[in-house]
Amino acid sequence: MPSVRKTVSLPSAIAERLDNEAKRRRTSVSALVTELVQQQPERLPYAGLIEDDEDLSQRVEEILARFGR
Repeated sequence: MPSVRKTVSLPSAIAERLDNEAKRRRTSVSALVTELVQQQPERLPYAGLIEDDEDLSQRVEEILARFGR
């Protein structure tokens, strides 16, 4: 499957958790994120439902809370 490069902004605590877990599993953060998303694709109820917002990365927790996350 071809790969697509994506850039995401994460709170530092989440980024640190991803880094630590990737190191623990001896894999890349990219592989870890791919694995986690593939395990729970139905758990992305917001995908395609949120219009672009200039400060979306700053408000992601607030927006996800609307969907019960």
